[in-house]
Order: sequence, then C-alpha cells, then structure tokens
Amino acid sequence: MRIERLNDNKIKVTLTTSDLTDLDIDMKRLTPDSRELHAFLFHIMETIREETGFNPYSGQVIVEASPTGEGMSIIISRLNRSVKRVTRSRFKNASGVKAVLKNPDETEIFYFEAFRDLCSALKETENSSLGSGSLYRLGTTYCFTIKSDMSNRHCINIMSEFSASRSKYPMQITYIKEHGVLVAKGKKLIEMTEKIRQLT
Repeated sequence: MRIERLNDNKIKVTLTTSDLTDLDIDMKRLTPDSRELHAFLFHIMETIREETGFNPYSGQVIVEASPTGEGMSIIISRLNRSVKRVTRSRFKNASGVKAVLKNPDETEIFYFEAFRDLCSALKETENSSLGSGSLYRLGTTYCFTIKSDMSNRHCINIMSEFSASRSKYPMQITYIKEHGVLVAKGKKLIEMTEKIRQLT
C-alpha cells in the first residue's frame, strides 16, 4: 500500500492486487452499504491517520475509488472543516457507509459459481436479450453482464433466479473487464446458448 499526501486536504492511496489479497478484500463484496466496504474504508482511514497524521474524521470527507491495472487507487479529500465533526468512534460504529456513485453504470452483473446454473439460465433467456449480453470468466466464477433496461427485464429476472449473486456497481464491472476472460458476447453468446440447448 502506497500513501501519498497530495496537499493538506487530499490523500492518495494506491493498493496493488497483492495488497488487496493481504487485506482479504474481495472486490465482489465491496458493494454500497456493505459491511465489507465499511470495514475496508475504516482500515484505510486508520492507516492514513497513523502514518501521515492526516485526520480523516475532521469535516466532510469524499472517497473516490477506481480500479487500476494492478489493483485500486483511492483519493480521500477533506472538503469542509466547518462541517460537524465525525469522530473516530462514530465512524467505526456506524451501521453502514453510503456509497454515492458519480457516474452510475446501468449494467447488471450476475455471478454464477456453478456452470450448471449458468447453462440453466442461458437456456431460459431469449436470444434478443442474449445478443446484448456478455459472459466473462473470473477465476472459477462466471459473470454475465447486461444493460439494465426494460427490454432486458425478462432476462434480468431469469438471471436473478439462477445466479449466486448480482450487482451493478461500476467498479466491479471495470474489474471484471480488466481481470476476467471474455467467453462470449453478442452473436457468439447466442450461438453458444443454442449448442447448450441442443445438448439438453
């Protein structure tokens, strides 16, 4: 983990994939309002306070995180020191952290731990929706992504039924595209699904 003090009110934290592994951070679990996100941010805030003397609990703080090719980059900015002070204990004991997305991505991600479940979902999905979807492999997990709009509502409902979990957090989508392997998309995904249908 590398910490850089950009100015009196701004800190940059760079974490490699190895750092995230050492911290037992699973990118799929860092979703808005999740316990994992809250614990992760508290750890980052405490590390910054201990190593730089920067007090992240004084005033309003904005945290901007973005994935990089080798991990994650986080910018912590303190905006207004006159805003009501948030103490260390209040931050640690907060029931959750509200993540506000600056540019929300309207793409749904569905995670499949079992290939059998993925096949079952694909077989039930209309080809018109599959044509706008993409399938990635991330380790042993399959990730199906599709635009979240009304024309894909039936597909989204089917994927929700068969998948292990779902998300539409932009950071995860970027992570999957950078670290996952594209299996099929568009016409190729439809062709793959047709072959699965023929086998069953």
